[in-house]
Amino acid sequence: MILKFVDFWETYQPTLIKTETHLFSDELKVAGTADLICEIDGEIWLLDFKTSNALYKTYDLQLACYAQSWNEIYDTPIERAGILWLKSSKRGPKDGKMQGKGWEIKEMDGTLEDNKTLFSHLYEIFKYMHPELKPVTETLPLSVTPSK
Repeated sequence: MILKFVDFWETYQPTLIKTETHLFSDELKVAGTADLICEIDGEIWLLDFKTSNALYKTYDLQLACYAQSWNEIYDTPIERAGILWLKSSKRGPKDGKMQGKGWEIKEMDGTLEDNKTLFSHLYEIFKYMHPELKPVTETLPLSVTPSK
C-alpha cells in the first residue's frame, strides 16, 4: 500500500497542505480526521485513503462531511474530493484517469450539496431509530491524577 501511495505521489506531485487534519462541522454536527488536503494541478483536493476490497456509497457521504467541515473552518475551499483507493485492480496509467498500478482516485459521485443532504436525511433516520442514544462520556475531567 505504501508503494502505491508513493507511485501516486510521484505521478501527481501534489503540494501538501495538511495531513491527518481534525475537522468538525457545526452545520452537520460531525467530526472526523481527513487524511490529506493537497493541491493538484491548481485545485484544492481532499483525499481519504482506503484499502478496502470495494468502494462504497458511504465514502461519498464521508467526503462530503469532511469537505463541509473544512469549508466551515478554512478560507480556502475544497474544490474536489475523492478516495485514494490503494487496493484497486487498475493495471496502470490511463489517459484522462487518475490511476496507476493497483491504485486510483475515485472522485466523489454527485455534488457536495447532494451528498450533504443525503447524509442529513440518514442522520435524521438514525436519530429517529435511536431516540435515547447518549454519548458514553458527557463530561471530561479538567485534570488528571497520575496512577501509582
